[in-house]
Amino acid sequence: MDQPLKPNELVRYRGSPKHKSRPTGERKGTLCPEWTHSTESGGYQYDPFTHDWAKTMAWKLFENAESSPDGRRRFATLNGLAFEAKATQDGTWHGYPISWESVPQDLMQRWLGEGTVSRRQIKQHFIKGPDDLRWAMEADVP
Repeated sequence: MDQPLKPNELVRYRGSPKHKSRPTGERKGTLCPEWTHSTESGGYQYDPFTHDWAKTMAWKLFENAESSPDGRRRFATLNGLAFEAKATQDGTWHGYPISWESVPQDLMQRWLGEGTVSRRQIKQHFIKGPDDLRWAMEADVP
C-alpha cells in the first residue's frame, strides 16, 4: 500500500462541495471538518476550483496518503479520523472522512502499531450510519 505520489499528481487534489457544510445542488456525503480545508487566508467558500487546496490540511493528507493495492483509493488519518480519497470524473481527486470499518484492516493495524491512531479513536468512529453526515464535524479542532 505504500506508494508515494509522483510530483505531478500532487496538483490533482481538490475538494468536493458534496463534503462541505455549504449549500450545493448535489447529494451530500460525509461532511469534512473545517480544519481540513482552511488556509491561513481563510476557509473554503463555495468554489472548489478557485480554493487554494495546496495550502490546506486536506492537501497534506492526500499527499501523504496510502494507496490501495488497485490504486483507486487513498487513505489517511489525522486527529482520530480516517479519510479516503477517490478520483473524480474530471481528473482530480477529492477526499472525505470515512468510518474506520471502511479502512483496510492491515493499514488500520499498522497505524495502531505506529501510534498514529488509538483504539479509543477507532472505536469512537468505527461504524457510522449512512444518514449521519455530520459525525466528523465533532472533530473540528485540529
